[in-house]
Amino acid sequence: MEVRTVSSFSEWVDTLRSAARLTRATKTILGVIKTDPDEAAYCSAQALADMAQVNVATVVRAAQSLGYSGWPAFSAEIRTRYLASLSSRSLYLHNRSQGLLATTIDKDIELLERMRDGLDENSLNRMSEHIIASESTGVFATGSYAAPGMQLSHVAQMLGFRVRLHSGSVTSMVNEVNLLTWRDCFLAITLWKSSRAVVQLAEAAREQGAKVLVIADRQTALTDIADEYVLVPAESSELISSLVCATSAVQYLLGCLARHDEERTQSMLGRIDDLWGATSAIAEE
Repeated sequence: MEVRTVSSFSEWVDTLRSAARLTRATKTILGVIKTDPDEAAYCSAQALADMAQVNVATVVRAAQSLGYSGWPAFSAEIRTRYLASLSSRSLYLHNRSQGLLATTIDKDIELLERMRDGLDENSLNRMSEHIIASESTGVFATGSYAAPGMQLSHVAQMLGFRVRLHSGSVTSMVNEVNLLTWRDCFLAITLWKSSRAVVQLAEAAREQGAKVLVIADRQTALTDIADEYVLVPAESSELISSLVCATSAVQYLLGCLARHDEERTQSMLGRIDDLWGATSAIAEE
């Protein structure tokens, strides 16, 4: 069955093609990518060169002229944007695998290796500094991709930080954003598809002076207005986009919060232990 895409992928390629001073060969390569995104998203540089009837060095130079370090980085961007253009049903058909656990694990390992090599650790450090300096941080995420946000808010609260997850109705999110000030942070986690409501709420939070922080899998209107953002790979061999890299980024953020003040961290966790015991919240083994 044919997997259909929406116009956003084509619009992205057209935006790249409109850049000044692109060579004719680069425009040809972009034309091939636009015409056959499914093939272009997963092929090698040599295969794309053959499709565009250029040499492989031209493909590498084209990627670099568009601001990428090389073909692997550009290829990953093509895949992410192509998958984001698919409907839920089309994504399922595209990702439908043979049901092998090893395939899923291998894919996540590949994503983690890509994240390790490409993610700017300093961006996460600066993001943690904003959270530490804020009076409160609202984490805004929708659907299953709110899961890393739940971990961030829960453990950050254990460490003594006022971090709350907002993943319910848009009206409740509006109420929360309305309370944000320049002393607060708005942190969005958005993978695969961006919620229009979250983008608009981020703009409102920014207008109110709050710092806007974003964890995403590609550059979007949301990252464009962010004070700080990190991009994490999220493509998958299964039904939904992978949460592994986003969760890994959250784990590192929590480590930054914990290391900021060791004495405070140990005190807060000690109090949590006492409350767990007093309320019998945790079963004793």
